[in-house]
Amino acid sequence: MRRIRTEGVQTLINILRETFWSLRERKSVRRVISDCVICKRYSSKKLECVTAPLPDNSVRDAAVFQITGTDTAGPLFLKDNQKIWVLLFTCAVYRAVHLELMPVVSAEAFLTALRMFIARRGRCSTIYCDNGTNFVGAANTLRSPDWEKVIEYGTVNAIDWKFNPPTAAWWGGWWERLS
Repeated sequence: MRRIRTEGVQTLINILRETFWSLRERKSVRRVISDCVICKRYSSKKLECVTAPLPDNSVRDAAVFQITGTDTAGPLFLKDNQKIWVLLFTCAVYRAVHLELMPVVSAEAFLTALRMFIARRGRCSTIYCDNGTNFVGAANTLRSPDWEKVIEYGTVNAIDWKFNPPTAAWWGGWWERLS
C-alpha cells in the first residue's frame, strides 16, 4: 500500500477493487490521500526560481579586455625576501586573465601596471574594481585637473571607473572569482 499512494486515486481504487468492494470508495480514497503526509510531500509542486539576467557588460559583443575587472593578489615572496603583488585584469566578456606585477601596492604602482596593460592589450572602456585604496587613488589621480598628469596618462582618461561599495564584500563576482 505504501508504494501505491503516489500513483493517484483511480489506480488506488483499482487495486482496492481486486480484494474489496466498498461504497463511496472514490470519496474515501481521496480523503485518505489528502490526509497522507507522504502523499502531500510527493505531490507538491517544485519551486522554480527565475534566474537573474546577466549584466549587460558581460553579454554584449565587445573587444577583449574592453570591459575589465581588476583585483590584487599577494603578497608573494621572491627568493631574495622581496615582496611583490600581482594585479589581475579579467575580461568581462571572454574571461581572459592578464597578470601584471607590482613592487608595492600604491596608486603610482597601479597606474604603471595599468599603462603596461594598456600598451599590451589596448585601452579599456570600463574598469570594475573593489574599493581598494590603490584603485581609488589611481582614479582620483586620473580625474584631477593637473595637466602634467593628464598629458602623462592621456590615454587612460576615457576609462569609466566603477567601484564596489566600501562595505560590500560580496560584490565583484566575475573578476574576484578568477583571482
